[in-house]
Amino acid sequence: MELNAYPLGGHSVGSPANVSAVRAKRAELLPEAGPLGTFGAVTGHDGSGAPLPPIGPFDFSAARRVHDDIAMGASGAVVRLTFEAHAHATQYLVRASPNVGHATRTWLASRLFGALGLATPTAMLVRGCSLAFDGTQAPERIYLATTYLPAYRALGEWLEGDAARRAIEGAQGVQGGVIDACERARDGALAAGRQMASVLEQAGAGPLGALAGAAAQAHADAARARHEMRGVLCRSLPDVYRCALERHYVAALWLGNRDVCNAFMDNVGVWRDKNDLPYMMTVDFRRCLDFDSQCPLTEVTQFCCDDPFASFVRGLTGLADTAPGKTVLDELKDPTGVRALAAEMAFRLGRITGHAILPWIESAHEAVRSASPVAEGAAPAWDRDGFVSQILARRDSLVALLGGPWAAQAWAQLYPMRARAIEAQQEPFLRAAAAGGDSA
Repeated sequence: MELNAYPLGGHSVGSPANVSAVRAKRAELLPEAGPLGTFGAVTGHDGSGAPLPPIGPFDFSAARRVHDDIAMGASGAVVRLTFEAHAHATQYLVRASPNVGHATRTWLASRLFGALGLATPTAMLVRGCSLAFDGTQAPERIYLATTYLPAYRALGEWLEGDAARRAIEGAQGVQGGVIDACERARDGALAAGRQMASVLEQAGAGPLGALAGAAAQAHADAARARHEMRGVLCRSLPDVYRCALERHYVAALWLGNRDVCNAFMDNVGVWRDKNDLPYMMTVDFRRCLDFDSQCPLTEVTQFCCDDPFASFVRGLTGLADTAPGKTVLDELKDPTGVRALAAEMAFRLGRITGHAILPWIESAHEAVRSASPVAEGAAPAWDRDGFVSQILARRDSLVALLGGPWAAQAWAQLYPMRARAIEAQQEPFLRAAAAGGDSA
């Protein structure tokens, strides 16, 4: 399939009939959210059975900025675009990248993450939207787009809200002292956030990177205080939420994503599906897949040298302790225990094979090769075979740290319904890869 075979927008569409045809094709290929974006954009979790879109690049030249959009990210690197004007039209978060190689690696990391059966917005490459993005004439420029999900809340913001309060207060066995400490932490986090906003406002509301001197120090101090208060809240969450965070941490280990929990706690968060069930969701993969093949994983907590990860690892440090097989089997019987979580992640990882991921890597290679020299910029070369070997070696070392194939098999036998549910969530991704990288 040619990468540019589907003109989903543009100024050469012509008649109303052609416009309708373009809209139908777009609806067929792109992930479309339901009302308020609550479902329909996370394949494997929405229950729709919707296929994954091809890598692209899709033509977004007919897309326009959302009227109430405020550019997000560093230097306004993320904007919202839509093809339709009505209130419930699907919107897309479109992110600038240094070059097509970087955008493509981010797309690939998103697909690999989704193949674990964990929630993430479906991603695709797009082009033709530079005018809507930042007012420039660069139709060849490649961007990464994901469906905008209003129901998503970044972890830091969510921790400060009522949903996290209810989760903590409703946890079995929670003590009054814990609730009081969380209330103080919540108030402290909100106050620190207001201080950060005040510093930016007094500095002229410019980008964070433009702060200097006393203003930069004041903002950094407030950000540090907010992060510490959010850490108190995060560590007080019930086991079901802590386990979900640990799954995303283990996935980050595989993909080399040291930015899964940055200082602002906004690269991972909480999304609610059409049944109003909460899922942890990772939304940013820009710092993935740049790991060195000579640096294999040696311990599960090796990303924990940075404070932001402290809230994600709970008892994972105990995995390094040797224990008899019977003891491990007994520990697996605790469904929220560290052994069970580790074995579950080994099960997820073990189902991802080189045969499954090679079509995605080939699609990514073709996207880089087919890009115009202007769009490609300084894009790195792709070594397809080496990349597959690197990813699989990383997978194997991580599975070993998580208890090995034996633990994964034992976990699946103990929790067969949970194993089947995970397989169903992984299936759309693994099916798409087997079909050649897309399902269109």
